Amino acid sequence: AEGVVAFSVTDTGIGVPTEKLKIIFEAFQQADGTTSRRYGGTGLGLSISREIARLLGGAIAVSSETGKGSTFTFFLPESYPFPADAAGVSHDDEDDTPPQTPMLTPTPLVPQQVEPLPPGTDPLVGATVLVVDDDVRNVFALTSALELHGMHVLYADNGADGIALLGQRPDVDLVLMDVMMPGMDGNEATERIRRMPEHDGLPIVFLTAKAMPGDRDRSLAAGASEYVTKPVDLDRLLTVMRSWLAPRVAGEA
Repeated sequence: AEGVVAFSVTDTGIGVPTEKLKIIFEAFQQADGTTSRRYGGTGLGLSISREIARLLGGAIAVSSETGKGSTFTFFLPESYPFPADAAGVSHDDEDDTPPQTPMLTPTPLVPQQVEPLPPGTDPLVGATVLVVDDDVRNVFALTSALELHGMHVLYADNGADGIALLGQRPDVDLVLMDVMMPGMDGNEATERIRRMPEHDGLPIVFLTAKAMPGDRDRSLAAGASEYVTKPVDLDRLLTVMRSWLAPRVAGEA
């Protein structure tokens, strides 16, 4: 249309099924929403892109064919808010009404009842933490932060490898578990860990972008000790970790 600038990006990937074209612009939604899907990501990229487009008075459209690839087009108007609809192209939902279901807010942790620790004792210092996450960016950020607080960090990029590493390292004091990973997801991995008598009481803190109603309950039912949503507030995470690691330090005192 006259007065509209369009930018298109085309890939030759797996494509998006027609019935999924609408939801991929929603926060925390992906064409493959299973927790053990092959491809990573949080499902926020297209939602953020849509909001940026709206702020600029534009819109985003997508056309796709399963098995052949997708084309995403960003329309930037010169003199009017949105371009005319193009036939055969699915546009993102232009209704700015906030979703009726709010994002899940993490429940504040109730600290375990333990004996007071000696002054200056930090439960984090010297603890061995296993990070199970398939996104190397998350692992790098977590490792850097945890090591600065005196922790030893181990890493596995899927649930099966995490379980195997636990078998080799009985000194692990706490696990930080992602939910959405290829192969074996975090819920299944945690269920299997809880069936191992030696790890029945091992603290397993979930760090995940899955923040929709029911996600937290499913993970707690699988055996998660605590559930923290991404993006992670480091201070809150450290508080959660201290509460679960405090009994270890109290027992050594």
